[in-house]
Amino acid sequence: MKYAYRVRDISGRKLKGMLEAENKTVLIENLLRQGYYILSLKEIKASKSNIEVDLFSKKVFLNDLLLMSRQLSTMISSGLPIPRCLRILGEQTANKRLKKAISQIQKDIEEGLALWEAIGKHPAIFSNVYINMVRAGELAGSLEEVLDRLSEYIQREEEFHSKLRSASIYPVIVIAFTAVLVFLIITLVLPGFAGVFQATGAEIPLPTRLLLNIGLFLQNSILVLIIGTIILLFLIKCWAKTDKGRLFIDKLCLHLPLLGRTISHMTAARFSRTMGMLLRSGIPVLEALELAEDTVGNTVISRAISRARSSISEGDSITLPLENTGVFEPMFTQMIAVGEETGTLDQTLIRISDYFERELTYMINSMMAVIEPLMILAVALVVGGVVLAVLLPIFSFMTTVA
Repeated sequence: MKYAYRVRDISGRKLKGMLEAENKTVLIENLLRQGYYILSLKEIKASKSNIEVDLFSKKVFLNDLLLMSRQLSTMISSGLPIPRCLRILGEQTANKRLKKAISQIQKDIEEGLALWEAIGKHPAIFSNVYINMVRAGELAGSLEEVLDRLSEYIQREEEFHSKLRSASIYPVIVIAFTAVLVFLIITLVLPGFAGVFQATGAEIPLPTRLLLNIGLFLQNSILVLIIGTIILLFLIKCWAKTDKGRLFIDKLCLHLPLLGRTISHMTAARFSRTMGMLLRSGIPVLEALELAEDTVGNTVISRAISRARSSISEGDSITLPLENTGVFEPMFTQMIAVGEETGTLDQTLIRISDYFERELTYMINSMMAVIEPLMILAVALVVGGVVLAVLLPIFSFMTTVA
């Protein structure tokens, strides 16, 4: 749920904004831990207009945000006022949904809101990390630097997503092609051969009969299978959105032989880069942990970070709670300990992220080097087996004639 809040810090300065939390109690505890005095707190409910935008507007991609952040940073560093920068961005932006959001942000700023408060009204486009980074940049007077860091952060995310897409395209295409080819053979080609051999009185071999029965079943029940598969996938998707379902799937992914280690490295890279960027922008450790917790993309690891954050709020160092989670590798926590001792935690976290991203790239390339020949072998066995089952009646007929 999303809440609008007004608080006062220790120095007496009043702040306001919007944050997401499981419930009001959790949000109150988080604000109090950060040393704020709460003046007001109100839940924000999604309006009908927002729902319509979500349904009928084009999605805002990472590349759209990357281009916007870079252009905004360049214009601000050139001395242009923010409303004028946003007006220029709105004229140049091709994405209609982002264009509409930029126009609304410009109006809110002209009415007196800060930039981070204005973009905070669009949580479907701008993440909590983005909003809080902009807030920190505005308060510190280094908005253009923060936007540059955000641009780099978004670019890294886009590069990582591109690697995953590239790695998954080949197996998906091969599996789909093989499935279509086998389906056509056993439903169209094989029944024609079987009819000819049955007419001659020749005995059809067992492998051919099995494939023939499968083909007949698919022909008669293809519509039922398609509808059943769609319903099953829909139910699995709904279950995966529940707390228990998502936790089960995330646990399962972490324990899979190759995928689990890949997810662990991916999480470590994303978490350390987000934390390093937030700390470098002047955001306190506890708040940075809370924001980074939402970016890891795995419920098991997110809950581990939440437990670590609770321990840190009680006075522990950041290293020991993260080590006790059992999620991160010893090298990860040891490097964080060095960063804490030397006072360079933000730089250390960025280096950790660079290391895990290199390791992740190496792991993906290694997996593809292994998967490609295995896929070719599997396709050869499947297609070869089906073709052999089609040819077996021919051999049997020739033997009978001889």
